[in-house]
Amino acid sequence: MESTIRAAKKPSPMGKVPPQGADEIAPRRAPRRCREVVRAAFKPLSGLVLMALLLARPQAAAVGALRAMAAWASSVAPAVFPFLALMPLLTCEEAARAYEMLLGGVTSRLLKLPGAAAAAMVVGASAGVPAGALAARGVAARSGMNRGQLQRLALSVMGFSPAFLISGVGAGMLGSAALGWRLALSQILSQLTMALLLKSAWRNRTRPVEDAGPLRQDGAIRGAVLAALTICGYMALFGALARAAGSLAGDQIGGALLCLLDVPSGARLLADLPLPLEARLMLISALCGFGGLCLIAQCLGALRGCGPGWAECVALRVLAAMLCAGYTLLGLRLGAPDLSGVAVRLCANPLAAGGLCASLLALPVLFKMGKSIS
Repeated sequence: MESTIRAAKKPSPMGKVPPQGADEIAPRRAPRRCREVVRAAFKPLSGLVLMALLLARPQAAAVGALRAMAAWASSVAPAVFPFLALMPLLTCEEAARAYEMLLGGVTSRLLKLPGAAAAAMVVGASAGVPAGALAARGVAARSGMNRGQLQRLALSVMGFSPAFLISGVGAGMLGSAALGWRLALSQILSQLTMALLLKSAWRNRTRPVEDAGPLRQDGAIRGAVLAALTICGYMALFGALARAAGSLAGDQIGGALLCLLDVPSGARLLADLPLPLEARLMLISALCGFGGLCLIAQCLGALRGCGPGWAECVALRVLAAMLCAGYTLLGLRLGAPDLSGVAVRLCANPLAAGGLCASLLALPVLFKMGKSIS
């Protein structure tokens, strides 16, 4: 018996005792290796698929890219540029303290987020993606939030700007700014609901957040221009991909791909369906709540290095789509305050609307700065 025990404890030829359960380590590492292989092969494979689609349908891809860039130049860039230019002011320490005084009790008690997160929530609800994600990252880096809190904050405020929903979708596609106002109100309610549902999520992700860098205070305008051009690149890429894939797959599958990849094109397609107005409005609300892969890619690009994975983000966008559709149906049944007249006058000029909204958001920060100086 003793000789058997000595033989079991005898060191290996290398002078070390083999670790217990060493035969179980390899099976545990296998799934991790598979995930790493898939991640390493995803970008080259997706690049090859994209190149094949563009070569197979170059004319359709060119039309999709041109339409996406036209939409960016006419509505997206003018509306979001003021927020990007004022991003250092809206995410500085004074902004965090100012909005913590105004809305800190709501964010800390109801949403379990630091009071400084209120500034990013207001920017995200007003400007949409990627301004909301950039603001969330800037506030998180300056206020000491961890990655779990940043991810909850950024994924809660994902969405389109109310100006796009009211003027672009409501007035432009559905012929009624009042319907666009309902879409914007449903998105705001959905964002608040998502923040409540995620208040206990990802508490184990405690690593610190690094600042994004491109919107530094010494180069605010340059960073804003680069961020706006990045949005254009995303929209052109996904617009070209959606049109090329749609022309190759046929009408029905092509329409589904348009909705999945390029929300403006998909929303226009849904607006022209021969369905009752209520059904079309709910479908468009669900589509805008999902946001499309272009919106998700922009958000994850702004959170690069400290954001969630694609699977988590897509699953949460599906939940947001259901919430938006439900709130839209509830608004149609109960009725919602009609502020479409005021909204259309504000959103008729996207640059003026974005500049006015960004300036109003900067007022509490400027007041806080002036008070600290005096």
